[in-house]
Amino acid sequence: MHTGGMDLETRVWLQERIDGRVAVGVGIAWLVAYQVAVSLEPVTHQPEPWYGVGLGVAFMGLLAATAAGLIAQRRWGLVVSVAAAGFFTALSVACPVSGHHPFGAWWFGQMACALAILGGSVAALNWSVRHGATAPDDSSAPSDDRAIEAHVDA
Repeated sequence: MHTGGMDLETRVWLQERIDGRVAVGVGIAWLVAYQVAVSLEPVTHQPEPWYGVGLGVAFMGLLAATAAGLIAQRRWGLVVSVAAAGFFTALSVACPVSGHHPFGAWWFGQMACALAILGGSVAALNWSVRHGATAPDDSSAPSDDRAIEAHVDA
């Protein structure tokens, strides 16, 4: 019987460590892509729609969670990066649709940045799955097998 919540396999999978180079690469990609995308937006004289403020705060929360997961070098950081990139893509579509910025050539550049970080995040997540978890931080900690053997010998 499933009582709700996350199953153990998923929790373990999300907590697996990722290669530090992947974490740094995704973090730098976010920094560059986001800065380029924002710098392409033209100046607007239209107020931010009320819902745009809430969406912006939610997006910043996703970016903070992505950064935390990448700093911790955990797979969940890549999962949140994919979610943040999807959200970023949706925000890029919503910007000219809502009338906040006029549609123009800048939008293609911003969409290229959003889609590039989405593709990069998905690729990094797939790479981490194919290459498995990296070694745990504390190699002196006993493995489950050694802990069982120690318990049986005692």
